[in-house]
Amino acid sequence: MTQSASGPYPVRPIDENELDGFISVDEHAFNTSPWSADDRRVALDLFEFDRTLAAFDDTTPVGVTMCYTFQLSVPGLQMLPAAGVTFVAVMPTYRRQGVLSSLMRRQLADVRDRGEPLAILWASEAVIYGRYGYGRASWHLDFTLRRGEGGLADPGASAGDGLRLRIAQPEAALPELAKVYDAVLASRPGMFGRNDAWWRLSTTTTAPGGDLAASCVPTSSPADLALDVTELGAAYLGGTRLGALTGSGLVSELRPGATRQLSAALTWDPAPWCPMVF
Repeated sequence: MTQSASGPYPVRPIDENELDGFISVDEHAFNTSPWSADDRRVALDLFEFDRTLAAFDDTTPVGVTMCYTFQLSVPGLQMLPAAGVTFVAVMPTYRRQGVLSSLMRRQLADVRDRGEPLAILWASEAVIYGRYGYGRASWHLDFTLRRGEGGLADPGASAGDGLRLRIAQPEAALPELAKVYDAVLASRPGMFGRNDAWWRLSTTTTAPGGDLAASCVPTSSPADLALDVTELGAAYLGGTRLGALTGSGLVSELRPGATRQLSAALTWDPAPWCPMVF
């Protein structure tokens, strides 16, 4: 087991007997209630101890994070390895001491060493993560519909089409749900493949490939654009337009027309969407 001393406190993965301390940091940081027995069972079903990291003050964890191992859908009907960053938390009494930065640096180094080209997360506070190279890759909109204000669109189907509505227990419907999920998985950037444990929380199949192709290779040619990895990450899944970032002064166009060309190349329909918070 390796550990890092580049930050204010040593950073290393936790052992199974250190789980309670790991969870305690998360509970204090987010002011949540203690885990129930069911919470613990579900979490341990997904937990990857070898992908945990904790900063220790002596034997006490004061900052934590972890990754889930995902296959993520990306534009081009492809699936790529991705690290699903989660459990990012620092004890309130240890903030602004470089704990989070040391955890993020170590985690991104581990992601790189595993050969994963992507790291993704749901940000509780989006302004925190830009400094570590994370960009806003997708957007969401909430609607509140009061009774009588909305209705289902008529798809043109009828009972004669063999469609009917029924109430089912979630466990009994999982095979059908998995079929629907897997049918759209590769075509919707931002979705990740689910194994049995992820389905129990809410069968990953090999997604079909397409005839779209692109390559990314080193070049010695002059740069066409200048941008930070944060902006590149935001635009990669196709949900944030590169042109909008250029207009905001976050991307510099070094060759006239380059922004328009790359923005068009990165655009994808449908827009990226991740249906589950992790």
